[in-house]
Amino acid sequence: MRPKLAPWLCCFAPRISAIIHYYIISLALWTTGLGYAADLTSRAPEIHSNLTINDGDSHFPFPLGSYNGLVIEDDVDDAGDLRGLDIVSRAPTGVLSLGNNQYQKGEVKLGETQWWYFSKNSVNGKNTNKISEEPNSDKSKHLETVFISLTACSKPSSNKADSNSARNLPHLEVYVSTSESVQKPGPGQERSNQTKYMVEEGYMGTTAEVEGDVYIGVVAHNSTEHSGSYSYELAASVDAFFHSLADDPAFLYFVDSDMHSALFTTGNLTEAEQGSQSYSNWMGMAPSYTMFANNINDTAISGLHHSSCALDRFAQIGKGDHNIKASMTSRGPGNKPKEQLYVTGLNQSSTYEGILALNGNSTGSRNGVIGGGGKVWKPITFSTKADRNCALLYNLSFCNEVAYAVPSNPTFTLDSLRSIYDDNAAALYKNFSYSLEQIQCNATNETRFSLAVGCDDCARAYKQWLCAVTIPRCEDFSSTGTFLQARNAGQEFINGTSLSDDHTLRLDPSTNRSRNLLIDKEIRPGPYKEILPCEDTCYNLVKSCPAALDFSCPQGRWLSSTYGKRGPDDLVTCSWVGAAYFMGGGVRIIPLRSVLFVVLTVWLSYWAFDG
Repeated sequence: MRPKLAPWLCCFAPRISAIIHYYIISLALWTTGLGYAADLTSRAPEIHSNLTINDGDSHFPFPLGSYNGLVIEDDVDDAGDLRGLDIVSRAPTGVLSLGNNQYQKGEVKLGETQWWYFSKNSVNGKNTNKISEEPNSDKSKHLETVFISLTACSKPSSNKADSNSARNLPHLEVYVSTSESVQKPGPGQERSNQTKYMVEEGYMGTTAEVEGDVYIGVVAHNSTEHSGSYSYELAASVDAFFHSLADDPAFLYFVDSDMHSALFTTGNLTEAEQGSQSYSNWMGMAPSYTMFANNINDTAISGLHHSSCALDRFAQIGKGDHNIKASMTSRGPGNKPKEQLYVTGLNQSSTYEGILALNGNSTGSRNGVIGGGGKVWKPITFSTKADRNCALLYNLSFCNEVAYAVPSNPTFTLDSLRSIYDDNAAALYKNFSYSLEQIQCNATNETRFSLAVGCDDCARAYKQWLCAVTIPRCEDFSSTGTFLQARNAGQEFINGTSLSDDHTLRLDPSTNRSRNLLIDKEIRPGPYKEILPCEDTCYNLVKSCPAALDFSCPQGRWLSSTYGKRGPDDLVTCSWVGAAYFMGGGVRIIPLRSVLFVVLTVWLSYWAFDG
């Protein structure tokens, strides 16, 4: 009969075994010249066979930056016995190592290949150098999904001055092998044992179904038109992509611009109803999204639009820049929480690319965090205005749905301009509210003015109409859109010039002045063009309010000169509250909650049928 150990000895014995193995190996390494205990850290870059523990929490006193040498595991064997610090694999010479959700930086010169290695211990989800409480007794093979992502942070320099050379970069490719026979994948190796992927616009993301080690080759092809190298970040994960590129439609929407600034919103972040706790939580969150802006004539990010690290380095306006102000808003479709981004420092009459990005996974953005490399969306284009008499306003106190460029004059600050417009609209609304108070809003059904709508509907419709007509949406006078209406043509331009006295725009009363006389008298913007309020804004007012208020919409020519029609796919051809340019385009805004539901469903299906 075997003696029975005390419970504390059962737990203590494996630790004693590990410590003994530790000192035996340390002594062996010292005597073979691999110790260099006093000078190991400083000489680590020179050593090509570093002894490495595959555990970021370990205090094993050897360099943890590379798996170029031995991979050691303190684990339990199939019988449940402690194996101690066993050598379980050796990475190929000249191959660098990747840890789970731990990106590594690399640089590969043109015409060269750099190799990486993702250990099967990470693939199998084992925490090395720790004792397993539940030994794995499942002998059957089980494939795991490994997510591999690469972002190119910089590109080779062009040997020519033309912009085409700067855009047509030499190919950067990623080769992936799960075969022990191809531990250095790349050109010239057996195709059946490796897969090639192109890095497009600075990003590559792929998955591999594996049961063992993963070998990766990063290849930069030669080019006579370029010289230098690519720098990049490479990551592997058994959880999800560390770096992500959004495949879904653009989630960034261009609202409007003036000469030097532009306003954007994201899609709805939730479908929570106003007044709910979830709605309040979303509105109280710190903004998670950021964006980058780059002039289309600048080639600094050409070929790198999908790389977050390249955008961080080279975009003209980017993350952490004082030219980007992010905040939460409920303005716009559905009045749901969304993020708005106000970008300044732009050039006059220029076209830019706008790129939305998510910092990390919205809660963390560092090594060791699942999805910590962030997410990038594909670019959208937008333009700034040419004239100085349109200024972008948003976050008004009363007309809180107004967010667009308004007729302006460079002598006014944005704050003073905001007060002029908003205070005027609020004063006019106050007069209307006195009239509405005379209506029997809380009467019985027999005496109410309508069974379909009430006084709250009337007040809401009037406010929308009032803000739209007293705060017109401004466009450059030089714009040629057929849906635009010329205004204030009888006044001088900002530069002191004016249209001829016999010009048709000066002779027509609908174009020689603004629809709001306050604009001509106090702001004096000069000639501009207006995106007319949508005609349904007027129709909704008439429908929602009692006949006693005597609201009506103009007819014929006067209707077409004061109100516009909505265009196809929600393109902005008339102005409505919360409108953004190209808001629709046949693309449906997908709330974040729906995305999370789909992800959860897929995960549960995988767990149920494959786990």
